[in-house]
Amino acid sequence: MTQDADQRIADLLREGAPPARDPMFRVAVLGRLERAKYRRRTLALLAGALALAAVAVLGAGVGGATREATVALLVGVALTITYFIVVPVVTRLFARFGG
Repeated sequence: MTQDADQRIADLLREGAPPARDPMFRVAVLGRLERAKYRRRTLALLAGALALAAVAVLGAGVGGATREATVALLVGVALTITYFIVVPVVTRLFARFGG
């Protein structure tokens, strides 16, 4: 009698249990999220590069003091891009491979 009761309790507990996890599905979802994140970052970097190219072409064509201002602007934008894009990636790589 107690084995029947134990079996019924076990069956009821199994019915309310969450479904089995699918690790390959989780990996696929995480991969899709990472690819979307990579595409967004790449597009942002491309837009920044195009803006830099436009500023460089316009500033270099004008000459005079505008050329120095363009160089200063380009250096500032390059430092900003390095800070916001390259540094976090390198930091994550060091954390992942450094332990």
